[in-house]
Amino acid sequence: MAVWNIDVAAATSTIKATATQVEGVQPCLEGMGKALEQAAAALPADAAVVLAALNDVVVLGLTPSANEVVSRSENVITATAQALNFYQQGDLTMATAAQRSAGQVDQHAVAAPHGGPAKILRD
Repeated sequence: MAVWNIDVAAATSTIKATATQVEGVQPCLEGMGKALEQAAAALPADAAVVLAALNDVVVLGLTPSANEVVSRSENVITATAQALNFYQQGDLTMATAAQRSAGQVDQHAVAAPHGGPAKILRD
């Protein structure tokens, strides 16, 4: 049987600090989206190819990737907090199962409710 010696207070503090850092990603994503929209608006009218490429970078690359990072981070934080809670309650079997689940992330691309950079449109 595994022997665990976890400082629950320090671990809880670390989980909360990490969750705060993940929450801070959203304003950065929104700022990045606005900056890209401004860049698109500054393009000359005959730069349709550049605009399309910029749009593809945002829609096909940045947004799904950013949403996946936030989603996975939230899953890991939740599972770690759950494992710590189980540990604190003395149930090492449940703690071990929760730790294992922290590494399991749904591999399907899911539109997270976190937003991310907006799709760049131009009139």
